[in-house]
Amino acid sequence: MLETFAAVVSLQATLLILILAGAAGTKLGFITEGFQDGLSGFLVRIVLPCSILNAFTGGASADLLGQSLQILAVMTAVHIFYILLNLALYGRQPPRRGAVLKFAVLCPNTNFMGMPVIGGIYGDAGTLLLSIALFPVRAFILTVGISYFVIGQSRRWFLRLLKNPAVWAVLIGTVMLVFGLRFPAPAQKAVASLSTCTTPLSMILIGGVVGNLKREMLREAEVWKFCLLRLLLIPGLLLFALRLLPLDPLVCGVAVLMSALPAGAMTVIYTKEYQRDENFAAACVVFSTLLSVLTIPLVNLACISFL
Repeated sequence: MLETFAAVVSLQATLLILILAGAAGTKLGFITEGFQDGLSGFLVRIVLPCSILNAFTGGASADLLGQSLQILAVMTAVHIFYILLNLALYGRQPPRRGAVLKFAVLCPNTNFMGMPVIGGIYGDAGTLLLSIALFPVRAFILTVGISYFVIGQSRRWFLRLLKNPAVWAVLIGTVMLVFGLRFPAPAQKAVASLSTCTTPLSMILIGGVVGNLKREMLREAEVWKFCLLRLLLIPGLLLFALRLLPLDPLVCGVAVLMSALPAGAMTVIYTKEYQRDENFAAACVVFSTLLSVLTIPLVNLACISFL
């Protein structure tokens, strides 16, 4: 319990420092509106696709996936649950905020916090399962998730979805995984290097938005409702459902902890890219991240008690 708490605090501190760097850049005038737009485009079109390709080609294998059908089935079912939950809760929300909330439910912060937190709790076995679980996670986020932003903006929303480089990265990465293909060594190193930029650049972009946040966001009830849903209600429902099934406790624990992570940085990136309510998105990401330092250890304790 104490080790988990210390690991989460360390992660939150790292995130906070990066966010503060972006906020300071905005306040000092280094990060302008044009810089934020350019950084957002660079992340969406270059860095995130490289991160996805690196995940598919950086060490996982088709054999490994074949041995882990249970975690794949669970995470696929979890994301179908997310989609249905979004329909029930946010189906009638105004598009400007509704897309943000739907994406934030579908996209927990597995990229930065998932590995250290779950690896710290479950060791190498947990890290292995998480690595495999990330395949369906990314597939849902970068197809269904992005569709939340583009549906309704144009009658040809599906064609616009296909123009997103991240969607093609998922398709190309899947083909490379199935057939055991790899990039030439220089290209693989370049892709891996660019993928490491995802977290710092994303946090700096969020910090730039945070630098312009108004204090009214602290009184925004929808933000706090989302934090309650993302951090406690969803993992609680999932824990109750999974413990009724004949599943490996390790699989259940990894799935529940993944569902307890705060909103991912991609929420702000895509919100800005598709011109939705970026201040609201940044508030959901930042506040859920700060609160997760308290809620993740509680969820872990519940997993220990009931699984």
